[in-house]
Amino acid sequence: MTIGRVILGVLLFAVVTAVLYAWGLGKSMDQKTDLARNLLSACGSKVVRYLKKNDTITVKEVARQIEGVSVGQFWSRNKLKVQDADKFSRQVVDFLLDQQYVESAGGGSYRLKK
Repeated sequence: MTIGRVILGVLLFAVVTAVLYAWGLGKSMDQKTDLARNLLSACGSKVVRYLKKNDTITVKEVARQIEGVSVGQFWSRNKLKVQDADKFSRQVVDFLLDQQYVESAGGGSYRLKK
C-alpha cells in the first residue's frame, strides 16, 4: 500500500463518520416531535378502528380507548405513553377532525366521515 492510498482511506473514513454523526444528531433532535406525531397517529388509529365497529364516539369514550397507548422508535429506548387520557383525548379528536377522518354527529359525539 502506498501512502497516498492510506491517506485516501483515512479521509474517506472520516467523511463517512461525519455524515453518520450528523444524521444521528438530526434524528435525536427531531425525536420528541416524531414521538408526539406517532402517538397522535396511534391513538387516532385506535379510535378509527373503534368507529368501524360502532356508529359514534364521544370524547369520554375516546379517553377510554386511548388509555395506556405507548409508542417508541425501534432504534431508541425512549417511549411516549398516554398519561392523562382525559386531556389528550381532546387533542386526538382535533387531530382526527383536521385529518378529516371523523365528523361531528351532534351532541358532542363524532362519527366516521363518509
